[in-house]
Amino acid sequence: MTRLFPPGSLEADDLLGGRVEANFVRVLTRLLAAHAMAEKLTARGYQRALDTIDRPDLSILLNKNLAEEEKHARLIYAALAEIGVSETQADRSLLTALKAPSFAAPRHFAEHSANELELVMATVSLDMTGLIMIGVNYTESSYAPHARAAEIIVAEEQEHELFASHVLRDAAERFGPGAVNEALRQWVPEAVNFFGPPGSGFTFDCITYGLKARDNGELAELYLSLLERQVQQAGLQMPALTKQYPHALA
Repeated sequence: MTRLFPPGSLEADDLLGGRVEANFVRVLTRLLAAHAMAEKLTARGYQRALDTIDRPDLSILLNKNLAEEEKHARLIYAALAEIGVSETQADRSLLTALKAPSFAAPRHFAEHSANELELVMATVSLDMTGLIMIGVNYTESSYAPHARAAEIIVAEEQEHELFASHVLRDAAERFGPGAVNEALRQWVPEAVNFFGPPGSGFTFDCITYGLKARDNGELAELYLSLLERQVQQAGLQMPALTKQYPHALA
């Protein structure tokens, strides 16, 4: 698929000055709003974890992750503000989308009190999927403000990914393989659905405009292959999923 705009080629002035078609602005606004909301929901999840888990040593990590997620949400909302879209407007535009399977994992983390095993699942679900989505798609965005924000986010969240490389093994030793396998069965379908439906018209527009690099289905397959490797290394069982989006337990 041919990209109409190369990476980092457009700034807010190009949009405000009418140098791109109106549909580009609509697609970009929807994409940024969804990205900002995912960061905001993840921040809410870390705040709930801080409020419910009484472990001073873990609080240090939770406070760090919370501060980073809040910063990342502010970065994306700032990019929206540059093109005249407020945080309230962006959030209101997602009232229907928030009910979709693609928001199930961040919504779950934001709305349910987290225990320590839930935090492990958030790491291998939200952190991994977010890093793939942002690192693969958004760092090469044609919209330069989004690309710059994505570079900052990836640099800070790579540390989360390093943590994820051994978190399942540690969890299996601490909570037992049965409990972790059951948690994987609950979280993995929601996590892989985060990428959204493959081959959608919206994603086609995003790729055409250079706002995304890869289709949702490709990113979902990449996530599952990386996660399956970690699951096997930890001596755990990868859940079997249905083939079509939205994925569920097979």
